[in-house]
Amino acid sequence: MEIEKMKKINCKLKIEKSFTLIELLVGITIFSLLSGAVIGILISGIKFQRHYLKRQQALDQLSFAIEYMGRALRMARKDDGSFGCLPAGWNYSNPSGEGSIKFINHLQDDECQEFFLQEGVLKYKKGAQEPLPLTSPNLQIEELKFQLLGQSGADLLQPRVTIFLRLSSPSKIELQTTVSQRNLDM
Repeated sequence: MEIEKMKKINCKLKIEKSFTLIELLVGITIFSLLSGAVIGILISGIKFQRHYLKRQQALDQLSFAIEYMGRALRMARKDDGSFGCLPAGWNYSNPSGEGSIKFINHLQDDECQEFFLQEGVLKYKKGAQEPLPLTSPNLQIEELKFQLLGQSGADLLQPRVTIFLRLSSPSKIELQTTVSQRNLDM
């Protein structure tokens, strides 16, 4: 009798220690849902980081381009007619409208320089050299404008250039800065 009692107790203990099929299915379902949510959050975080890095790289390139142009434009000098780059007595000109600027760079051996937009890439040209890119082709610059103030010596205004850039790809960015010529326009 005692052996039978022991067997019954042993069977009850074995049954109580195991999981039922429904409990296993519920556990697997909850684990799958939690895992899916965590993986979804991880994937969206990676996508956000990639977008942010592309935007940061674009800002870095545009900041470099704006700084480079600003430094060159600050060192511009008036064409007294001997360079043939600009109309006599002018500091800057827009040869192709607002999307380009031409000037004489005092620090670059008084070379005629030009900044312009070509096929979405910001380019510059020194003297008779071929145009070189300031930004990579990965960036698509939608708009470039140079607004000139005081470009001729007769207007009695200190020369100033406002640069406006609009980037459309990889993300929409607009930058604007104003640069004043370092040399007094007298």
